[in-house]
Amino acid sequence: MELIPKNPLFRETILHHLQRQEFMKLCRCVLTTIEPGFVIAEIELDTIHQQQIGLVHGGVTATIADVAAGFAGFTLVGVDEHTVTAEIKVSYFAPGLGKKLRAIGKVIKPGRTMHFCEAEVYVITSDGTEKLIAKATTTMAIIKPKERGLG
Repeated sequence: MELIPKNPLFRETILHHLQRQEFMKLCRCVLTTIEPGFVIAEIELDTIHQQQIGLVHGGVTATIADVAAGFAGFTLVGVDEHTVTAEIKVSYFAPGLGKKLRAIGKVIKPGRTMHFCEAEVYVITSDGTEKLIAKATTTMAIIKPKERGLG
């Protein structure tokens, strides 16, 4: 299924929004790929991302899944539209122990008021091995500020 963005400048719009997102900066999360309905997000892991014996904190895993899925959905909205997470379910398969997290977010079913997305989260070890540690399903609500009195 070919996904067509409603905003031809979706990449530039996303990069503009990222400049203002302090939480993304704090988490050290960057988007390495931005395509229609498809985003890859990465975090170089440090002690701020860890719990217990150096394992990636579950909240960090959920955050990068939400970021990748959310921005995948955002690639398809119109110029003055936005997305917000309406629901997320994260399933954890293995503990994350490595040097980097990579989340691959995809739009599975685009809609007029909601996009249904998925994300897979991998930990990358120092030798470059990737291991799937979590999957998420998300429902991204499309926000149209003018219709809701927000803009």
